[in-house]
Amino acid sequence: MPFKIINKLVLADQVKRIDIIAPNIARRINPGQFVSVAPEEDDEHIPLTVTAYDLIKGSIMLIFPEVGHTTKKLGAMHIHEEIYSVLGPLGRSARIGKEGLVVCIATGIRIAQILPICRAFRDKGNRIIGVIGAKTKRSLMLEPQMRLACDKLYIATNDGSYERRGQATDILGEVLEKNRIDCVYAIGSVEMMRAVCAMTGQKNIKTLVKLNPVMTDCMGMCGSCRVKVGGKMVLACIEGPEFNGFDVDFDDLEIRMNAYEENAQWGNLPSEHKTGNGGPKTLTKFLSGILKG
Repeated sequence: MPFKIINKLVLADQVKRIDIIAPNIARRINPGQFVSVAPEEDDEHIPLTVTAYDLIKGSIMLIFPEVGHTTKKLGAMHIHEEIYSVLGPLGRSARIGKEGLVVCIATGIRIAQILPICRAFRDKGNRIIGVIGAKTKRSLMLEPQMRLACDKLYIATNDGSYERRGQATDILGEVLEKNRIDCVYAIGSVEMMRAVCAMTGQKNIKTLVKLNPVMTDCMGMCGSCRVKVGGKMVLACIEGPEFNGFDVDFDDLEIRMNAYEENAQWGNLPSEHKTGNGGPKTLTKFLSGILKG
Protein backbone atom coordinates (compact mmCIF):
# COMPACT_ATOMS: atom_id res chain seq x y z
CA MET A 1 0.00 0.00 0.00
CA PRO A 2 1.44 3.41 -0.94
CA PHE A 3 2.11 5.79 1.95
CA LYS A 4 0.75 8.91 0.30
CA ILE A 5 1.18 12.33 1.90
CA ILE A 6 -2.26 13.96 2.16
CA ASN A 7 -1.42 17.02 4.25
CA LYS A 8 1.66 19.09 5.02
CA LEU A 9 2.19 22.07 7.32
CA VAL A 10 5.04 24.17 8.69
CA LEU A 11 4.54 24.26 12.48
CA ALA A 12 7.61 26.18 13.59
CA ASP A 13 11.09 27.12 12.48
CA GLN A 14 12.42 24.05 10.61
CA VAL A 15 9.61 21.85 11.94
CA LYS A 16 7.18 20.11 9.58
CA ARG A 17 3.98 18.14 9.98
CA ILE A 18 2.88 15.56 7.43
CA ASP A 19 -0.19 13.35 7.39
CA ILE A 20 0.30 9.98 5.69
CA ILE A 21 -2.16 7.36 4.52
CA ALA A 22 -1.37 4.26 6.63
CA PRO A 23 -4.67 2.62 7.67
CA ASN A 24 -3.18 -0.52 9.23
CA ILE A 25 -0.94 1.55 11.47
CA ALA A 26 -3.74 3.99 12.31
CA ARG A 27 -5.88 1.07 13.52
CA ARG A 28 -3.17 -0.39 15.75
CA ILE A 29 -1.19 2.58 17.06
CA ASN A 30 -1.31 3.45 20.76
CA PRO A 31 -0.03 6.53 22.61
CA GLY A 32 3.73 6.40 23.09
CA GLN A 33 4.46 4.23 20.08
CA PHE A 34 6.38 5.28 16.99
CA VAL A 35 7.04 4.35 13.37
CA SER A 36 10.21 3.96 11.31
CA VAL A 37 10.21 5.99 8.09
CA ALA A 38 12.34 5.93 4.92
CA PRO A 39 11.41 8.52 2.26
CA GLU A 40 13.03 6.55 -0.60
CA GLU A 41 14.25 3.00 -1.10
CA ASP A 42 17.94 3.64 -0.40
CA ASP A 43 17.34 5.96 2.55
CA GLU A 44 17.92 5.04 6.16
CA HIS A 45 14.92 4.56 8.42
CA ILE A 46 14.34 7.18 11.12
CA PRO A 47 12.06 6.82 14.18
CA LEU A 48 9.17 9.27 14.43
CA THR A 49 6.45 9.40 17.07
CA VAL A 50 2.87 9.25 15.84
CA THR A 51 1.32 12.43 17.23
CA ALA A 52 -2.24 11.65 16.11
CA TYR A 53 -4.24 9.41 13.81
CA ASP A 54 -7.53 9.52 11.89
CA LEU A 55 -9.40 6.23 11.59
CA ILE A 56 -11.85 7.61 9.03
CA LYS A 57 -9.09 8.78 6.68
CA GLY A 58 -6.79 5.93 7.66
CA SER A 59 -3.96 8.40 8.26
CA ILE A 60 -1.27 9.14 10.84
CA MET A 61 0.31 12.47 11.74
CA LEU A 62 4.09 12.84 12.02
CA ILE A 63 5.89 15.94 13.30
CA PHE A 64 9.65 16.26 12.94
CA PRO A 65 12.52 18.77 12.83
CA GLU A 66 14.56 19.07 9.66
CA VAL A 67 17.97 18.40 11.21
CA GLY A 68 19.63 15.86 8.92
CA HIS A 69 19.69 14.43 5.42
CA THR A 70 16.70 12.12 5.83
CA THR A 71 14.41 14.50 7.70
CA LYS A 72 15.23 17.27 5.23
CA LYS A 73 14.37 14.96 2.34
CA LEU A 74 11.12 13.98 4.09
CA GLY A 75 10.32 17.63 4.75
CA ALA A 76 10.88 18.48 1.08
CA MET A 77 8.31 15.96 -0.14
CA HIS A 78 5.00 17.33 -1.45
CA ILE A 79 1.35 16.46 -0.93
CA HIS A 80 0.35 13.42 -3.05
CA GLU A 81 3.93 12.11 -3.13
CA GLU A 82 4.46 8.63 -1.71
CA ILE A 83 6.89 7.63 1.03
CA TYR A 84 8.77 4.41 0.33
CA SER A 85 8.43 2.75 3.74
CA VAL A 86 6.62 3.32 7.03
CA LEU A 87 7.05 0.50 9.57
CA GLY A 88 5.04 0.21 12.75
CA PRO A 89 3.65 0.48 15.29
CA LEU A 90 6.95 0.07 17.15
CA GLY A 91 7.83 0.23 20.84
CA ARG A 92 5.61 -0.37 23.83
CA SER A 93 2.48 1.63 24.49
CA ALA A 94 2.52 4.28 27.20
CA ARG A 95 1.22 3.14 30.57
CA ILE A 96 -1.91 5.24 30.91
CA GLY A 97 -4.02 4.72 34.00
CA LYS A 98 -6.34 6.53 36.39
CA GLU A 99 -3.85 8.56 38.42
CA GLY A 100 -5.69 11.74 39.48
CA LEU A 101 -3.78 14.96 38.85
CA VAL A 102 -1.11 14.44 36.19
CA VAL A 103 1.59 16.86 35.03
CA CYS A 104 2.77 16.39 31.44
CA ILE A 105 5.96 18.33 30.72
CA ALA A 106 7.88 18.58 27.45
CA THR A 107 10.20 20.97 25.65
CA GLY A 108 10.98 21.74 22.02
CA ILE A 109 10.07 19.12 19.43
CA ARG A 110 9.10 16.75 22.25
CA ILE A 111 5.85 18.68 22.63
CA ALA A 112 4.68 16.65 19.63
CA GLN A 113 5.34 13.50 21.67
CA ILE A 114 3.65 14.65 24.87
CA LEU A 115 0.40 15.71 23.14
CA PRO A 116 -0.96 12.16 22.60
CA ILE A 117 0.07 11.31 26.17
CA CYS A 118 -1.97 14.25 27.51
CA ARG A 119 -4.98 13.20 25.48
CA ALA A 120 -4.74 9.59 26.62
CA PHE A 121 -4.47 10.51 30.31
CA ARG A 122 -7.44 12.84 30.01
CA ASP A 123 -9.49 10.16 28.25
CA LYS A 124 -8.90 8.01 31.35
CA GLY A 125 -10.53 10.65 33.53
CA ASN A 126 -7.40 12.34 34.85
CA ARG A 127 -6.94 16.07 35.32
CA ILE A 128 -3.99 17.36 33.31
CA ILE A 129 -1.58 20.20 33.97
CA GLY A 130 0.59 20.80 30.93
CA VAL A 131 4.00 22.45 31.07
CA ILE A 132 5.78 23.13 27.79
CA GLY A 133 8.90 25.06 26.92
CA ALA A 134 10.64 26.42 23.84
CA LYS A 135 13.63 28.61 23.07
CA THR A 136 11.48 31.36 21.52
CA LYS A 137 7.85 32.08 20.70
CA ARG A 138 8.65 31.35 17.06
CA SER A 139 9.85 27.84 17.90
CA LEU A 140 6.86 27.03 20.12
CA MET A 141 4.46 24.52 18.59
CA LEU A 142 1.05 22.95 19.18
CA GLU A 143 -0.10 25.47 21.80
CA PRO A 144 -3.80 25.36 20.76
CA GLN A 145 -3.84 21.56 20.76
CA MET A 146 -2.14 21.41 24.14
CA ARG A 147 -4.63 23.88 25.62
CA LEU A 148 -7.47 21.61 24.50
CA ALA A 149 -5.75 18.51 25.89
CA CYS A 150 -4.95 20.03 29.30
CA ASP A 151 -7.04 21.49 32.10
CA LYS A 152 -4.29 24.06 32.66
CA LEU A 153 -1.30 24.90 30.48
CA TYR A 154 1.88 26.75 31.45
CA ILE A 155 4.40 27.93 28.87
CA ALA A 156 8.02 29.01 29.25
CA THR A 157 10.36 30.48 26.64
CA ASN A 158 14.09 30.77 27.22
CA ASP A 159 14.26 34.34 25.95
CA GLY A 160 10.99 35.50 27.49
CA SER A 161 9.43 36.27 24.11
CA TYR A 162 6.19 34.54 25.16
CA GLU A 163 4.55 33.78 28.50
CA ARG A 164 7.13 33.00 31.21
CA ARG A 165 10.86 33.59 30.81
CA GLY A 166 12.98 30.63 31.83
CA GLN A 167 12.87 26.84 31.74
CA ALA A 168 9.87 24.54 31.84
CA THR A 169 11.40 22.91 34.91
CA ASP A 170 11.18 26.26 36.73
CA ILE A 171 7.42 26.18 36.28
CA LEU A 172 7.27 22.51 37.26
CA GLY A 173 8.86 23.34 40.60
CA GLU A 174 6.13 25.87 41.31
CA VAL A 175 3.39 23.47 40.23
CA LEU A 176 4.72 20.76 42.54
CA GLU A 177 4.75 23.18 45.47
CA LYS A 178 1.18 24.40 44.93
CA ASN A 179 -0.56 21.14 43.99
CA ARG A 180 -0.77 17.57 45.17
CA ILE A 181 0.46 15.82 42.05
CA ASP A 182 -0.12 12.10 41.56
CA CYS A 183 2.00 11.50 38.45
CA VAL A 184 4.48 13.34 36.22
CA TYR A 185 5.23 12.42 32.63
CA ALA A 186 8.33 14.04 31.12
CA ILE A 187 9.80 14.12 27.62
CA GLY A 188 12.81 16.25 26.82
CA SER A 189 16.58 16.42 26.88
CA VAL A 190 18.59 14.20 29.23
CA GLU A 191 19.30 17.24 31.39
CA MET A 192 15.64 18.18 31.55
CA MET A 193 14.39 14.69 32.44
CA ARG A 194 17.13 14.29 35.06
CA ALA A 195 16.04 17.57 36.65
CA VAL A 196 12.38 16.52 36.63
CA CYS A 197 13.17 13.23 38.36
CA ALA A 198 15.28 15.03 40.97
CA MET A 199 12.31 17.27 41.85
CA THR A 200 9.66 14.56 41.83
CA GLY A 201 11.91 12.16 43.73
CA GLN A 202 12.00 14.55 46.69
CA LYS A 203 8.22 14.32 46.88
CA ASN A 204 7.96 10.62 45.98
CA ILE A 205 5.78 11.33 42.94
CA LYS A 206 5.38 8.65 40.29
CA THR A 207 7.43 9.77 37.29
CA LEU A 208 7.48 8.36 33.77
CA VAL A 209 9.89 9.47 31.06
CA LYS A 210 10.08 8.80 27.35
CA LEU A 211 13.65 8.36 26.15
CA ASN A 212 14.90 9.31 22.71
CA PRO A 213 18.25 7.53 22.23
CA VAL A 214 19.83 6.93 18.83
CA MET A 215 17.93 4.24 16.90
CA THR A 216 19.17 2.62 13.69
CA ASP A 217 16.90 -0.27 12.76
CA CYS A 218 14.25 0.43 15.45
CA MET A 219 13.70 -3.32 15.87
CA GLY A 220 16.24 -4.31 18.50
CA MET A 221 18.82 -5.82 16.15
CA CYS A 222 21.47 -3.08 16.03
CA GLY A 223 21.70 -2.31 19.75
CA SER A 224 22.27 1.40 19.16
CA CYS A 225 19.43 2.36 21.50
CA ARG A 226 20.83 0.58 24.57
CA VAL A 227 20.06 2.41 27.81
CA LYS A 228 20.71 1.46 31.42
CA VAL A 229 17.47 1.08 33.34
CA GLY A 230 17.21 -0.51 36.76
CA GLY A 231 20.90 -1.40 36.67
CA LYS A 232 20.74 -3.39 33.44
CA MET A 233 21.02 -2.60 29.74
CA VAL A 234 17.76 -2.61 27.79
CA LEU A 235 16.77 -1.71 24.25
CA ALA A 236 14.62 1.40 24.14
CA CYS A 237 13.04 0.48 20.81
CA ILE A 238 11.76 -2.86 22.17
CA GLU A 239 11.38 -2.44 25.94
CA GLY A 240 10.61 1.27 25.83
CA PRO A 241 10.72 4.06 24.93
CA GLU A 242 8.83 4.77 28.17
CA PHE A 243 10.45 3.95 31.51
CA ASN A 244 10.13 4.67 35.20
CA GLY A 245 12.18 7.84 35.51
CA PHE A 246 13.77 6.78 38.80
CA ASP A 247 15.18 3.63 37.18
CA VAL A 248 16.95 5.43 34.32
CA ASP A 249 20.71 6.01 34.55
CA PHE A 250 20.78 9.50 33.06
CA ASP A 251 24.55 9.80 33.42
CA ASP A 252 25.07 6.74 31.22
CA LEU A 253 22.45 7.98 28.75
CA GLU A 254 24.16 11.36 28.53
CA ILE A 255 27.53 9.75 27.80
CA ARG A 256 26.00 7.70 24.99
CA MET A 257 24.19 10.67 23.49
CA ASN A 258 27.31 12.85 23.68
CA ALA A 259 29.41 10.14 22.03
CA TYR A 260 26.98 10.04 19.15
CA GLU A 261 27.04 13.82 18.78
CA GLU A 262 30.84 13.79 18.81
CA ASN A 263 30.96 11.16 16.05
CA ALA A 264 28.47 13.14 13.98
CA GLN A 265 30.51 16.33 14.45
CA TRP A 266 33.67 14.62 13.17
CA GLY A 267 31.90 13.28 10.11
CA ASN A 268 31.67 9.65 11.14
CA LEU A 269 27.87 9.81 11.03
CA PRO A 270 26.84 11.94 8.03
CA SER A 271 23.11 11.52 8.60
CA GLU A 272 20.69 11.03 11.47
CA HIS A 273 21.33 7.35 12.12
CA LYS A 274 24.07 5.93 9.89
CA THR A 275 23.81 2.38 8.57
CA GLY A 276 26.39 0.52 6.58
CA ASN A 277 25.97 -1.64 3.50
CA GLY A 278 23.72 -4.53 4.44
CA GLY A 279 23.31 -4.99 8.19
CA PRO A 280 20.39 -3.08 9.75
CA LYS A 281 19.36 -1.49 6.46
CA THR A 282 19.07 -4.84 4.72
CA LEU A 283 17.20 -6.28 7.69
CA THR A 284 14.80 -3.35 7.69
CA LYS A 285 13.99 -3.92 4.02
CA PHE A 286 13.44 -7.62 4.68
CA LEU A 287 11.02 -6.92 7.53
CA SER A 288 9.20 -4.07 5.81
CA GLY A 289 6.60 -6.43 4.38
CA ILE A 290 5.74 -7.60 7.88
CA LEU A 291 5.28 -4.27 9.60
CA LYS A 292 4.40 -1.76 6.92
CA GLY A 293 0.95 -0.21 7.22
